[in-house]
Amino acid sequence: MKKKLLLSITAMLLMCVSAFAQSGETPLKGDVNEDGTVDVADINAIIKIMKDAGGTSGETTYYFSIGTTAPTASNYTTINGATTTIPTTIRYSSTERNYHYILIPSNKTITIVDDSINAPINITEQTSISIPNHKVYKTNGALSVGGTVRITLS
Repeated sequence: MKKKLLLSITAMLLMCVSAFAQSGETPLKGDVNEDGTVDVADINAIIKIMKDAGGTSGETTYYFSIGTTAPTASNYTTINGATTTIPTTIRYSSTERNYHYILIPSNKTITIVDDSINAPINITEQTSISIPNHKVYKTNGALSVGGTVRITLS
């Protein structure tokens, strides 16, 4: 009987200390989800924070563009007719004889074929251009004016 009484009193004291600790301005260390206890739910909250990049990540918006202006981290959403509609296949006709830059999502691969001779066009990834979640390619030669290329993303 004494043992149960002592155990009950100890439990009540611990609850009082816990409640007292929560009544102040200082949050409980480890209480990530701020529910007043440190438990498995806090571990799950930490994993979610890590997975969601600290709560700063949302749905990633991808862009596609092709044109003679080199994309940069500050202009890639607006240059060369940039669009968030990512094609699987598109035909593109050049309006000027020049090197062309192609912006694609980093989770895609690209092939470009010259329609007039049904041959691949060589491109080089521009690793010096850093755009989050995207890759930039440049044609190795100038595209002919009025020439049509077929771009396939997969």
